[in-house]
Amino acid sequence: MTIDRFIDGAVLGMLMASVFITVSMFSLFSVLKNRREKMMPVMEKFPPMTMAMGIVAVSYPTWAVAGGALSLLYRVILQQAPGAGLGSPNLAYTLVIVSTAVLLAAPLMILFRQMLAGVLTITLLFVGLFGWFLPYFAA
Repeated sequence: MTIDRFIDGAVLGMLMASVFITVSMFSLFSVLKNRREKMMPVMEKFPPMTMAMGIVAVSYPTWAVAGGALSLLYRVILQQAPGAGLGSPNLAYTLVIVSTAVLLAAPLMILFRQMLAGVLTITLLFVGLFGWFLPYFAA
């Protein structure tokens, strides 16, 4: 049954990758539209088409593996610390996901102020999909 749990997470990871790519493309085009002098060396070194194709090529396998790993993590935490809370079947797992998302998103929000809406969208979707929906989906 472990492979079934991994596949549950991988499916949600693919959904997350689709949204991640969409939000990333909107953010990339926003940056391209409002070019700044600081960004010109990066744009010359990595053309927009190369960045877009790189994001697409890397996103699906990365998010699928991350989703599968989070699904397995949910199973481990469910056995070690059962108990519902915050609208989730497992409070400990949801707190791990929320705290991880905040810790990963905070530096990105500081570094990429121009893409704040995109970072927030991806962070909230990550918490929603993996923190709350995954426990119900994997049950």
